[in-house]
Amino acid sequence: MNAFAWLVRLAFFAIVLWFALKNLTPVRVQLTETLQWEGVPLIIVMLVCLLIGVLAGAMAMAPKVFRLRRQIAAAEAKSAQAPPTIRRGPETISGVVNMARNAGAVGELDSDTRIRE
Repeated sequence: MNAFAWLVRLAFFAIVLWFALKNLTPVRVQLTETLQWEGVPLIIVMLVCLLIGVLAGAMAMAPKVFRLRRQIAAAEAKSAQAPPTIRRGPETISGVVNMARNAGAVGELDSDTRIRE
């Protein structure tokens, strides 16, 4: 499986390299009337636009991610303070076994179905 992952990575790298080598045409980048660059390779312009898009997307997503992380931390702190609600004992186990029998999930069981501790 590890070899397959490396083959996929190699294929992706080869496609990106081929794409970059095919887009070396020099272009003029003009930001304003006075600010412009001549002869910038097209692939550089495309990569800069991609990076700007990725950064804008990450900045747009950051507040929600941080809010969700705070909510998770608060929920974990609240659950750590709460007492456990699961009872362990023969009455709980037999209740589960009876529910399973009533639902038809369990066939014939031995007479002693309690878990030994």
